[in-house]
Amino acid sequence: MPSFQRIYLDILCLSFLCFLAVGSLFTRHAFAESSLATEASREIIQPKQSPVDFSDFGGANTQEDSHEMWLALREHYFSDRPIIENDGNHRIHIKAPKRAENDALVPVLISLSKNTTTSADPFKKVYLVVDVNPAPMGGIFKLANNRVMEKIKTSVRVNGYTYIRVIGETRSGQLYMAKQWVKSTGAGCSAPPGLDQAMHKKRLGKMRFKQIDNKKGLRSLRLIVSHPNNTGMQRDQLTTMLIPEHYVTNVKVSFNKDLILEADTTFTLSENPNFTFTFDPSESGILRADLRDNLDNTFSLETEIKGLRE
Repeated sequence: MPSFQRIYLDILCLSFLCFLAVGSLFTRHAFAESSLATEASREIIQPKQSPVDFSDFGGANTQEDSHEMWLALREHYFSDRPIIENDGNHRIHIKAPKRAENDALVPVLISLSKNTTTSADPFKKVYLVVDVNPAPMGGIFKLANNRVMEKIKTSVRVNGYTYIRVIGETRSGQLYMAKQWVKSTGAGCSAPPGLDQAMHKKRLGKMRFKQIDNKKGLRSLRLIVSHPNNTGMQRDQLTTMLIPEHYVTNVKVSFNKDLILEADTTFTLSENPNFTFTFDPSESGILRADLRDNLDNTFSLETEIKGLRE
């Protein structure tokens, strides 16, 4: 073989080896960046991520795992403010099943002490947190200033063994917390929708109120919403394609134009979200619900109700 051809082949081989080395370095760097991005998503967890970013959420976490995830969330929302847990007065309480029967539909009942709701320092906000979920802050509930709110009930998705927490914030800024350890299979956020998307599209945004009277004579109100609350991690059962995120982000309930309850929410709330809360008006008036989702769709409902003393 002529010497110039041998030199040419040597140059080609050297170039190929350099290409492999650079490629390997780039791959390791990209993998490292991906790992860092995943860790960052744990520190400031936002619901708007791709399904791939959520791959390490859920499963059989330990209570220590759940606590570690909570610490990052605590820092984000509450910084170093003290949080009183199990203070003995039971100012805030949570009731949820110890083992979820349906990961995508786990009932949560939040109870607020009557002494706290009517005292000089009542609750103004309630935070609902599912530690291990991709969007762990399920909802932030803003309470009315002039009406007693003793109970709030809703349903959430649970993406693995986790603490479900409720944190109440009083008008003076004091924080109280209660929590419940819940076991699940870890499929809450990826479980197939109960209704197909065509049906959801027809019913999208439909709402209705339901009044509930309990044995103690107190009245509660339930708002039922038709909305898929898609997480972005569910697959269409026919096409197997991922269903895009589509979930409720804000709900307001008012009575005679005065706010009763407002909730900023994520897809941690279940499909067709519903809210039950204490509402015992003495006067008649107009009850209104306003809803917004992440696609900026807005919906509203108005109905007239009679007061208990009229």
